Amino acid sequence: MSNAFAIEWQETGKPVVVGDIPPSVDVSLSHDGSKSLSSAGDWPQGCDIEPIRSRTVVQWKALLGSARIPLLDELIAGGESLDRAGTRLWAAAEAIRKATGQMSVSLAMGAREEDAVTFRGGAEGSVVVLTFPALLTDNEERILAFVTDEADAEERVSDEADAEESAQDPAPQFDTGPLSAKSLAQFDPMAYGSDVHVVARSGYPAVSIRFPVGFRDACNVGGSVGFASFALWLGALRERGTGPISKQIVEDMATGRWGMVTNNSEVFIDANLYTDDIVEGTIWITELTGPDRATTNLHVEWCRVDGETRTHIGWSAMQTTWVEILSHGVVAARPMPQYFHDFIEPMTIPTGAKNVAVPTQPKDVDRGSLIRSAPMVPRNPYLLESEVFSTTMQDGNVVGNIYFGNYYIWQSRVRDKFLARSQREAMAARGALGELRCVHTRVEHLREVMPFDDVLVTMSLTALYERGIDLEFEYFKVNQDGSREKLAIARHRTVWTMPGAPGELEISPPSKLPQSLIDSVLEAIDGK
Repeated sequence: MSNAFAIEWQETGKPVVVGDIPPSVDVSLSHDGSKSLSSAGDWPQGCDIEPIRSRTVVQWKALLGSARIPLLDELIAGGESLDRAGTRLWAAAEAIRKATGQMSVSLAMGAREEDAVTFRGGAEGSVVVLTFPALLTDNEERILAFVTDEADAEERVSDEADAEESAQDPAPQFDTGPLSAKSLAQFDPMAYGSDVHVVARSGYPAVSIRFPVGFRDACNVGGSVGFASFALWLGALRERGTGPISKQIVEDMATGRWGMVTNNSEVFIDANLYTDDIVEGTIWITELTGPDRATTNLHVEWCRVDGETRTHIGWSAMQTTWVEILSHGVVAARPMPQYFHDFIEPMTIPTGAKNVAVPTQPKDVDRGSLIRSAPMVPRNPYLLESEVFSTTMQDGNVVGNIYFGNYYIWQSRVRDKFLARSQREAMAARGALGELRCVHTRVEHLREVMPFDDVLVTMSLTALYERGIDLEFEYFKVNQDGSREKLAIARHRTVWTMPGAPGELEISPPSKLPQSLIDSVLEAIDGK
């Protein structure tokens, strides 16, 4: 045996050893720019090296996530500094993530002796990670973390586990009634959750939030999740992702002077999601832009989660600006509050970083020959459908304006109204006869609209293909004298798809549009 070997990297970013070595050998690598760390053994490896950096309490809570705050408090209560405790928890989670491949890592306190602390994580707490500080040659203290041999770890931490178990409050008993232990066991505790972790392909921190798909979300004709649901999820993730500072945000907005407005947003759908699927949105902030860096650029990747498997579903993006409210519906960009800046800055990816931004165009699929396209004139003459929506407080939010998600809902309503003219039978067939699927839509906001304003939404043809349709939506505020003010414009790309196998994740290749739909479009634009 030559004992020659090499280290290669999988697409996930995990290193693997290849060559003349036993197949059971695993390896893990870590570096912090100037120092490198590695571990190897015949059990799943995970190691991490982290310099101890000074951060505020708010920043540490944002990085660690709410589930780890009790551990942070426990370490500090034991005499550890805020920055060492936070770095220790971050390194422990990273080491376990490398060993298990799990993006969402739970942590529980294990043994503690002087400066060394162990934590449990992974499935049922089966993975033990040892953490300790080290002063290296550059005289800068770092936290090192190593996943230990599970069998050896069980022996070393068994006393701690027994003591911890005996110290816990008795578990609640549900021996009678409908909420029995048996019924509780049917609920998946992993269906809801959040985490802050470093994304392998970018090397930067991101917030992940996980939840099950509800009945209302799956409103496509064929039973998959509709494009408007992704937009509403995007808004929900934006708000849940700022949870540690949400109270301060709400207090500022409650004054009536400050707010946040959406400049633009978009949704890319690359695969199917269905009711009861578990969806996870991972959030990146790519840069702060605009005057006084008051504009935040948010990106989300959507994945379907099945155990340890994550399947890419789509992307979303949103640009928002912190504003001062000058009068009813009139705002001006202003510097964001310091607490907001301090929260966002640690998770902001530098301009030019690779592999972090969402696509700028939907996937290129064959939609067949072009049948008709709108002329390049200031006002699209190919009007297909329109509707006026009367807004109320139900359409607003804490800022006081109309919530951005309504613009996607209005798209869906106007589009479905037009489709029902010629495709009522296909829509009633729940996808069995095919359906028009949105694969990308983007809304650009021009000005604000407020509750009790009337909003006219128009839908026009941009391009008609053999297997798909491109649409343009325009949004107008209708004043009492009948005049209009343009609020927003949207692009909307579709393909016609036939049904796949039940629960199929892949969107079926585009099929030819029904002739009845083509005729309906041409009749509308030609005035026949």
